[in-house]
Amino acid sequence: MLGMVSFYSPQEHTIVQGEIGPFCDHLVEHDPKRRGKLFVVRYNKLGVFCICEWLAKPYDVFVDVLNLGKSLGNFGFMKAQELRRRLFNPLSAEATRRAVSNADSDYHHNLQDEDIEETERQERVAIGE
Repeated sequence: MLGMVSFYSPQEHTIVQGEIGPFCDHLVEHDPKRRGKLFVVRYNKLGVFCICEWLAKPYDVFVDVLNLGKSLGNFGFMKAQELRRRLFNPLSAEATRRAVSNADSDYHHNLQDEDIEETERQERVAIGE
């Protein structure tokens, strides 16, 4: 699982109370390392909700576990299954390396495609098309 690590800031983040938080607590109630560390946050600038986990003491540093999008209504059975998978069966280091490598490769291929298109456009402009 690749999650974004953030420092909690009340200007940038809003901790959301509701039913999802207790559901998350129920998932990890037998895990002493995670008990009480899961919560729902809203990124104020982006307007998206995420289920997150405190990495240190509460209201300090946290990592995104699952992005819920712009609505808490997106949290249904499939998102709950995804949350369980991410919490209890996280990606291995090899799978993470492959995911990052593939994303990097896609990025560079897209840049090459854009360069080719731009070169072709400049050639057409040069001959007056």
